[in-house]
Amino acid sequence: MLVHDKAHELARALRNSPEYQAMLAAQGKLCGDTQALEMFKDYRKKEIAYQTALMSGQQVDEAEMKSMQKLAEIVNLNSLVRGYIQEEARFGVIFADVQRIVGDAVKEIGALYTQDETKGDVN
Repeated sequence: MLVHDKAHELARALRNSPEYQAMLAAQGKLCGDTQALEMFKDYRKKEIAYQTALMSGQQVDEAEMKSMQKLAEIVNLNSLVRGYIQEEARFGVIFADVQRIVGDAVKEIGALYTQDETKGDVN
């Protein structure tokens, strides 16, 4: 069996999964309300900027942290935004699992980059 055939089969399984279908339905509802959609987009843009700052080691002051927490609370009050974020998270778990499984299957390729140069060993 060709690897590409299996990849297409996996793609179909993901698209047909209840989690993906629920996320699509929540996305449709969210897109049907322009105010909720703009709220979500604004929140996501700020969330990404905040997470990027944290991951890059930038100091985030307490005021900024509280501001993000307050924004998350406000966004959580909108049922359409909250519903989409919840469904996105559910599908995200499955997608991350698939990525981990595929990555584990070919992890030997990456061993070259974790090679201990002093011993010549692959960790």
